[in-house]
Amino acid sequence: MSSTPEQTEGKGSPSDRRLRNMLGDVGLAFFDFPSLSEVQRAAIPRVGEGDNTLVCAATAAGKTEAVIAPLVWRVRRKSVNPTQGTQVLAVAPTRALVADLAGRLEEPLARLGWRCGAQTSDFAGAASAPDMLITTPESLDSMLVRRLREKDGALAGHLLSQVSAVFVDEAHCFDSSARGDQLRFLLVRLRKLRETAHEKGWAHDAALQICGASATVDHPEELAIRLLGSGAKAIACPGRRPIDILQDGGDWLRLEPDMPASALATHLPRVNSDGAIGEMLWTALQSGEFRKALVFVPSRRECDRIGKELRRFLEVRRAIWVDSHHGSLSREHRLRAEEGFHQNRDAVLVATNTLEVGVDIGDVDVVVLVGAPPDTSSLLQRIGRGGRRTGLTRLLPLVRNNIEAAALGSQLANAVAGKLEAKPRFRRWDVFPQQVISYIRQNRRLGRSQSSLVELAVEAWPQEDTAKVAAAQIQAWCNEGCLIEQRSRIHLGASWQKFAAEEASDYTVHSNIRSSAAGIAVRNDLTGEIVGHVAGSSEGGQTLTIGGRQHRVVRQDADIIVTPVTNEGADDAAEDTPQYRGKRRRLTETFAAHVRRGCGLEANQSPLVKTPSLTLWFHFGGEVYEAALRELYPTLCERPIIAGIALSVTPGFSATALRSLNPISLERYVRSEGLRLLEDEGLGRFAEDVPIIGIETLLEDLQASGNFVTWINTREVPPLSTIGKWPALERLLAPG
Repeated sequence: MSSTPEQTEGKGSPSDRRLRNMLGDVGLAFFDFPSLSEVQRAAIPRVGEGDNTLVCAATAAGKTEAVIAPLVWRVRRKSVNPTQGTQVLAVAPTRALVADLAGRLEEPLARLGWRCGAQTSDFAGAASAPDMLITTPESLDSMLVRRLREKDGALAGHLLSQVSAVFVDEAHCFDSSARGDQLRFLLVRLRKLRETAHEKGWAHDAALQICGASATVDHPEELAIRLLGSGAKAIACPGRRPIDILQDGGDWLRLEPDMPASALATHLPRVNSDGAIGEMLWTALQSGEFRKALVFVPSRRECDRIGKELRRFLEVRRAIWVDSHHGSLSREHRLRAEEGFHQNRDAVLVATNTLEVGVDIGDVDVVVLVGAPPDTSSLLQRIGRGGRRTGLTRLLPLVRNNIEAAALGSQLANAVAGKLEAKPRFRRWDVFPQQVISYIRQNRRLGRSQSSLVELAVEAWPQEDTAKVAAAQIQAWCNEGCLIEQRSRIHLGASWQKFAAEEASDYTVHSNIRSSAAGIAVRNDLTGEIVGHVAGSSEGGQTLTIGGRQHRVVRQDADIIVTPVTNEGADDAAEDTPQYRGKRRRLTETFAAHVRRGCGLEANQSPLVKTPSLTLWFHFGGEVYEAALRELYPTLCERPIIAGIALSVTPGFSATALRSLNPISLERYVRSEGLRLLEDEGLGRFAEDVPIIGIETLLEDLQASGNFVTWINTREVPPLSTIGKWPALERLLAPG
């Protein structure tokens, strides 16, 4: 496969047939249709040659097959012993995606005589050592520690020692995240395992090819190197489906790349009640041969409430199946919701971001957005669920206020122009303690040398100072008793010994996901099944809405025992919408920038305006910078009026006053805030174990001080004017 086939025309073209023939029986197993897609034509030769490759293309473009087929073909060609166990590993970001990917690949792999298995907390497929194993980062971490093989008391191999190819699905989910850096470490450890396996004769060679696929990445080449390793390349096939949005009058508007964000914001339908959401959804379903709608909402409480209201609203108009899907509902409920949406001809599914990525729920005619998602990448993932059959995305964007309208208008402008926000990239030292614990455990009672732990960090993060920072943290953990050094080997100390129990089955040591306890179980009195978990409910509530359905509360002891209400709505006055665990998501700098852009302002514009009662500064910096402003300028900045967007300020406020920032005060503030400044970056659950040098390096990598100074010095603050001069800003202040 040394030459890239030319791009040729038509279904079943000579170029496509040649590629399939090159792949032999693998081509027949995976591509039983006449024509390959553009991304498949581009990726198959590169992956087949053995290159570490990141494949980027629109959703439903055939990326998975474009990578998996040539990976399998190459592994089968190289395989010395076809029955040697797991040879290809696939990593997906969620358990649901693992199950979905296993279902998609099982049949074509079976045609080749290969077995496909899944290993997560829900599946135990690793036990049978299938030819292809699909897993999550957490389960991969666990397998590296637990799947050693012994014979006569001596080490004799590892479940993953024969793996010579890895596929990373939805690679954007591992970009600039704690789980992403964890995966970088895990892939380094897998490479080291292959080297050891080759040295000990467990594997024929030490080669490991790593490839990935994604639909939304801002700099594919950079992600390819960060995640797949030095020398990795990216293949990007641009092109997105056209997007039509439904306007207030019921007409569809085709979005064009040159539409200004502020103009787009004015086209978005406004809704002020759940009933209005139902009216607009009904208008969308009636506007064409549309049978299925996927409705994205911002929170679990809204998912419960809006799901119930849409069922009430639609059931008197058409026989439409309606359900809800979010992370606090039981796995069984979510699976039923996914299957129900897939199987019913007329269906509406209300979801949070749990359905943002890849689980196959079938064709979606209309995607509904209630409010604005966090960023453009999230928007593209959501709207990418629609129009796979028709090649056209039909979108119903609904906003409840002018802040949502401005942000969503800006995100839509980015989406049609093919622009994504740049993500901050830095070494997530909050992942390092978790990996130190896991890597030591992987070597059983032998511990690790300090140099091997430092080398692990250096291979994951090849920056110049990584070795120094890693060594300093290891020494700090030894001083604190987290680690102990015996005969030049590092072992787990007393405070980390709790992670060494082999019988531990909850995988907490293998996870970097911050999560609170599940909460109080809500259990169906008739079936005994858990509907979901809540943080609590109001005392005396007679009914409870969860999963988009109203339930009558039978009693509450350790669990909340409920039974479904047949006549929903009869007890609304006594209804309780449950509380869920989790912090309020702060308004980020990225989201605030979208609001600014949707108001028609340029990048650095920060108007200072006078209202009848206040002087306001529209800084559009997000809540982290806003907190810093209030701390560092206590005599100028008073209180937030629109969190993360506008502050009330004193009469002495001016651009000149902003430039007078005391750098010593800033450094002191950054140091005192520490990890709190990084909360929006999704810190891993071991963040509190990072010593001070690691925290300081984190902040330096993010340039917490320098970025703030640059931001301050580039704010363009025009002379004080009345709010009437800025109609878009005046609309932001309007109630609702």
